[in-house]
Amino acid sequence: MARTSAVEYERVAEACSSLFLEGKSPSFESVYELIGRKGGAKVVQGMIADWRKEMANRFMAGRTNPDLPEALITEADKVLTVVWRLALEKSDAAYADERSRLDQARIDMAAAVTQAQERAAEFEREALSLQGERQALQARFQGSQAEIEDLRQRLADTTTLLRARDEQIGQMREDGARLASTIESERRNHEAELLAERDRHEQAVNAERQRAHESVEREREIAAGERQYLMRQTDEIRQAAKANEAVLKEQLQEARVFAESFQARAGRAESEAAFWRGKAEAAAEESGRWQRSAEEAVGKIEGFQIRIRTLERERATLAAKHTPQKNDGY
Repeated sequence: MARTSAVEYERVAEACSSLFLEGKSPSFESVYELIGRKGGAKVVQGMIADWRKEMANRFMAGRTNPDLPEALITEADKVLTVVWRLALEKSDAAYADERSRLDQARIDMAAAVTQAQERAAEFEREALSLQGERQALQARFQGSQAEIEDLRQRLADTTTLLRARDEQIGQMREDGARLASTIESERRNHEAELLAERDRHEQAVNAERQRAHESVEREREIAAGERQYLMRQTDEIRQAAKANEAVLKEQLQEARVFAESFQARAGRAESEAAFWRGKAEAAAEESGRWQRSAEEAVGKIEGFQIRIRTLERERATLAAKHTPQKNDGY
């Protein structure tokens, strides 16, 4: 029998001899355990069979030692034959047990293989199901990839748009800053112009106010002078009227006296009375003229007073008109 390795056979033979010397049958399981369960089962079983054949050949070989008696050799052969037979019987029994155990192991192995095949079929069905799910997931993944690519493109477009808008915003901010600077410069110039215009306006208003004040003062002085003149004239007229009235009263009294005293002389007295009546009427007319002159003087005084009040109102209006208004910007 061809051996895979001398060392392996020597190990198997050593294990068989050790078991044999211990009075044990060199069964496959015991030998396989001693050699550390190395090598294939058929190979080890073949080596165990080879060891048995080798041992049988040794026991059955002829004795050639001339120093031993033939009877001893014969008896020894008988003993060895019995021992060998017993060993073979035990070995066959062990082999049968081992064969039975191996057959059962083979049955169990076949059942395990069947179960494994069933599990493999189940796994294959699950693999097919998983493959279908994988294909579905792959399709979904490809769709997701397309969506992702679309989103990436949209994101890139949005980023470009945002970058452009950022540039526009930056440009607008620069324009706004320049515009704000221009507005601030114009505001300052306008403020300076307004301040200068306000100064000129205040100077003009003050000058106009001064002229109006001087004009009102002149008008007031003129009106006061005219009022004093008219009052003096009116007083003179009143005094003259009173004096004429007293003279006329005295003359009338004298006329009455003359009329009473010369009542007897009716004709001459009547003519004289007519004379004096004419004088009295003339004096009455003169007194009326003086009275009208006094009334005209009073009317002029009242006219001058109305004119003064009108000038004062015009002065107040002119002052209010030229008074500078408050401005929130100053």
